[in-house]
Amino acid sequence: MKLKLSFLKVPLFFLCMSIPYPTLAQCVPPFEQGSWSNIDPATRGITKIDVNSTCNDLILCGVDKNGKVTCTPPPSAPYNLRLWGKCSPSDCDWGTVDGNDHWIGSTKWIYSYYDQGFAQRYVYIKPSTIHPGDLFLWVYTHFTDPSRSDYVFTGWYHR
Repeated sequence: MKLKLSFLKVPLFFLCMSIPYPTLAQCVPPFEQGSWSNIDPATRGITKIDVNSTCNDLILCGVDKNGKVTCTPPPSAPYNLRLWGKCSPSDCDWGTVDGNDHWIGSTKWIYSYYDQGFAQRYVYIKPSTIHPGDLFLWVYTHFTDPSRSDYVFTGWYHR
């Protein structure tokens, strides 16, 4: 009797495996996602950072009649960054720009770029190693006016 039951289990297993069912991709929000404020309330630099992420885990691929495989790229950049600089009476909104992963050695940064006409700003963010739980920002500013000196701004941000 036990032998007959095991023979029934095998076809039942294959029948269950052949029934299509939807699969769900897991898109976990990254650590960097959210609104961040400078830990220094008296900063003269970047006061606030908003980071949004897009789940770009769906890439559709197909094969044309010639056997060539083509894939559609993700619809947008994986991140959007929005920064505010210190201004008076209220902070200056730099606007929203796309952000992408950028690896430097074994460290993953999120990179974005602002072209403000008078200055080009290269923005990098990553989880802080000095202040666990905080976000670290590194910005290189290149001025288009050669009489102005380029500079680097760094800061730490908490939620």
